[in-house]
Amino acid sequence: MGKGEESLFGKKLSKEDAKKEKEAKKAEAKAKRDAKKAEKAAAKGESLPKKKKKDAAAEPKDGAPKADESEADRLAREEHIIATFAHQKASHAHARDINVRDVTISFHGANLIENTDFSLNYGNRYGFIGPNGSGKSTIMKAIAAKCLPIPESIDLYFLAEEYPATDTPALQAVFEVDDERKQLEAEAERVNDAIGACDDEDEQTALSERLNGLYERLDELDAATAEVRASTILHGLGFTPKMQTMATKEFSGGWRMRVALARALFLQPTCLVLDEPTNHLDMDAVFWLEDYLASWTKILLFVSHSQDFMNGVCTHLIRLNEHTKKLDYYSGNYDQYVAERKVRDDEQQRKYDAEQRDIAEIKDFIARFGHGTVKMVRQAQSREKLLAKKLEEGLTAKPSRDAEWDFSFPDPGELPTPVLMIQDVSFAYPGCEPLYHNLDLGIDLESRIALVGPNGAGKTTFVKLMTGELQPTAGAVRPHSHLRMAKFTQHFEDVLDLDRDALSWIHELYPKEFGKIEQARSWLGRYGCTNAQQSMVMSQLSDGQKARIVFAKLAMDKPHLLMLDEPTNHLDMESIDSLAKMINNFKGGLVLVSHDMRLISQVAKEIWICDKKQVTRYEGDILKFKLAAKKEQKKKLAQHMHG
Repeated sequence: MGKGEESLFGKKLSKEDAKKEKEAKKAEAKAKRDAKKAEKAAAKGESLPKKKKKDAAAEPKDGAPKADESEADRLAREEHIIATFAHQKASHAHARDINVRDVTISFHGANLIENTDFSLNYGNRYGFIGPNGSGKSTIMKAIAAKCLPIPESIDLYFLAEEYPATDTPALQAVFEVDDERKQLEAEAERVNDAIGACDDEDEQTALSERLNGLYERLDELDAATAEVRASTILHGLGFTPKMQTMATKEFSGGWRMRVALARALFLQPTCLVLDEPTNHLDMDAVFWLEDYLASWTKILLFVSHSQDFMNGVCTHLIRLNEHTKKLDYYSGNYDQYVAERKVRDDEQQRKYDAEQRDIAEIKDFIARFGHGTVKMVRQAQSREKLLAKKLEEGLTAKPSRDAEWDFSFPDPGELPTPVLMIQDVSFAYPGCEPLYHNLDLGIDLESRIALVGPNGAGKTTFVKLMTGELQPTAGAVRPHSHLRMAKFTQHFEDVLDLDRDALSWIHELYPKEFGKIEQARSWLGRYGCTNAQQSMVMSQLSDGQKARIVFAKLAMDKPHLLMLDEPTNHLDMESIDSLAKMINNFKGGLVLVSHDMRLISQVAKEIWICDKKQVTRYEGDILKFKLAAKKEQKKKLAQHMHG
């Protein structure tokens, strides 16, 4: 036992002794406990006690929460999320895998998944994919609330919201999670005292088993290196040493989300559940997180819109099939999933085609010979029975295809080059150091520019200077007098009237262009907005569905120049592919701020780096930039760890 352990727990029972005693007494103790329970019950002429049914009269009224209400009950009551599953065998006391059969999860009465198996195995990193609005986030909520039977030995952490704005410094906010370590130490002390005072062998065995588990968890938390770990995680997520000492109330919501993510990573839970973890990160932080999660040795389940990120992190993919309501499992990263899914779909298509040919032939035979000679009628009846049997056994479904949306922007017409001139521009916010100094750049309708750079370098500010939302402190931004610009921002919801339905809203915005409301309906449909979604109040739609409506609106403005600031944050894979196709077919110019490597690689012709008060053209593609950035990251991390 190390010095720290000896001072903490005394010399009553070492970790090694606890393990040995546990193994020696476990089987015997269990048998004795079961025998004693049965003996007591028999002496009283009773069977083993059963759980009492709840008194309906004692249930809370008017939807009020109960004092002992579980998170699963709260989800069912407040959000109408309900999960059912097949009866499970009791899991092993130290089970590390999650396996549940015949799972159904519903939201407001509509099934998101039906009678499907849910399986997460220790050591695997699962990317969870599916179309926008298919229910991925809702399913993750149900998992996090333990609406499914998660083994008690598995501690599960779901990153649901940003850290609150308080006086707590960022580093301390991460350390607050270390309260678990303090609680474990205190409990281990109590358990050790109880072992020394206990004479009952059964109870000693149970206490020893509990103590062993506490020791194992304390080893994982590793109190001696906790401060270094917390600081290293924050550094990787973009926090400078000074920022780590700042109160969380001084940070924006995006930065407080990073604090919350750092807490989740610091905890090292057995099962970590993340919903779009890269949404609030810049490119450097995404690169760091990709490497960090790629070495995660427990269970990881996450939703992400980034194929590049999934390629770097995933060992497995889980696809939510909205057509079959099943969870389909694939081994490998995203690219391997695409290849394997094509193999599966091709095989399923062959079986489907063969069955349909057989059915067509049988129906044709029955139609031709069902009223002929006795012999032919009998053959027709035999074929009819064969057809009935095939239908009863179930036919192979036609493979479902991912939707492809028509994200098309109209031809804006030509303008002379350059359409936007940036001449000797400098900019500083009041009372702050200059962000930019003497910028000289030009943009035309052929431009396909990706803006990259560290967080705080001013990428969004640069976009605002180009659109005229901000004015330079020196120099000038000169757009062509007929230039039309459209901008998609991270706060895209501000464009929408969330209390309205999409159909009437967009028809009212462009009454001349659409004329009849059916034209507006058709236009929204091209952007993946179904008839049902068009009639819903927009506040009830998913973020991805809202984003597609914003793109439909921007296209109506017929821009010459598109300014897209993190457009993929809430889009699914299919929508991102449609967006890339739209950009490549677009006759105007593009300025893109994104950490989505795949989108940048698909559409960007130029990489502009915002850093050190300048915007400079990068010589190379985005892959070369990523490799160079990761190399620089490792260098900075080494410097940080060595003071």
